[in-house]
Amino acid sequence: MEKLSRYIEILLVQHDYVIVPGLGGFIIQPQSATILSDRITPPLAGIAFNPLLNSNDGLLAYEISEREHISYRAAMEILESEVESILSRLQQGKRVDMGNIGSLQKNSNGNLIFSPAPRADFLPANLGMTEVKLWERRNTKTDERKKVTITLPSVSSFRYAAACALIFGMLLVSPRMADTKHNHYANLIPLEISSPLQSQIAVSKNASISNLATTYNEKQNQDSLSSAKKENIEHSLNNQNNLYHVIAATFYTRNSAEKFCVQLHELKYTEAHVLSPAKNFKVAVRSFRRYQEAVEFMEQLRKSDALFDSAWVYCK
Repeated sequence: MEKLSRYIEILLVQHDYVIVPGLGGFIIQPQSATILSDRITPPLAGIAFNPLLNSNDGLLAYEISEREHISYRAAMEILESEVESILSRLQQGKRVDMGNIGSLQKNSNGNLIFSPAPRADFLPANLGMTEVKLWERRNTKTDERKKVTITLPSVSSFRYAAACALIFGMLLVSPRMADTKHNHYANLIPLEISSPLQSQIAVSKNASISNLATTYNEKQNQDSLSSAKKENIEHSLNNQNNLYHVIAATFYTRNSAEKFCVQLHELKYTEAHVLSPAKNFKVAVRSFRRYQEAVEFMEQLRKSDALFDSAWVYCK
C-alpha cells in the first residue's frame, strides 16, 4: 500500500493526473489564494479524485516495472493485487490511507469518498508557498484635522471675463479685406481643353477593366489547381494502408513505448510497433485496412490475455 502511494506521488510530480486501473484517477487541481480575517493563504495545487477514470493507460504499471526492475506483466499483477486489497478494505467499511495524497472511504450510500491531505507539500507548485499573517493597525496618535476654507469668485466675474476674451479673439482672427471693388469668377475649362482629359479617363477605364478580367482568369486557374490538389490528396488518403490500429497502451515518452513494444515482441506479437506521436506514443499490436477486422482482432485479444483488457482501436 505504501509503495503504491509512493509511485502515485512520483507520477503526480511529473504529470497532471495518475490513473489507478479499477479504482479511479488522482487529478491535480489549482486552488486560488484566499484572504481571511487574520491571514492570506497562497495559491496551492490540490489533489482531487475521480472514480470514473479507471481505465488502464499503462503509466502506473510502467512506473512500477521500472522501479522494481520487473516485466510489465508482473507489474500489472502487483497493481491488480493492490487494487483488490484496497477495494476489500473499503467494502469492510475501513478507511484506506494513501500517504501524502489523502485517504479513501465509503459513505453510508456506498459511494467512494476521497479526503485530500491538508497540503500536498511534495508537489513542485506548493514549494515555498507560506501563509501571510495580517496584523491589526493601531493608531498611536490622534489625527490632527485642520479646517480649510475655499472661497470661489462670483459668477458675474466669470461672465465678464469670458465676454472680453471672446471679443478679443474675434478681432485677432477676422481677415482684412483689402480689395472689395473687383469681382472674382470661377474659371471655365473650354471643350477643346477638356477632351484630352476625357480620352485619358476612357483609357484608364479600359485598362482597369482588362486588369479585372486578368485577375478573374488567374483566380479561376488557382481554383482549378486547388481543386486538383484536393482530389490528389483525397486519392492518396483513400490508397493509404493500415488505417486501423489495435492499441495496447499509450506512453508519454518514446523510450517507454519502445520498451513495451520489445516486451510484446517477446510475447510473440511480432507485428507490434510504435505509432508516430500526436499527443503521446501509442503501441499498436497489429494494424488492419478494414475496421471490422481490427474490431474482431481486438475482441479476440481481450479474451485471450488479461494484459490487453483495455485494448482499443485507433484510426489514423
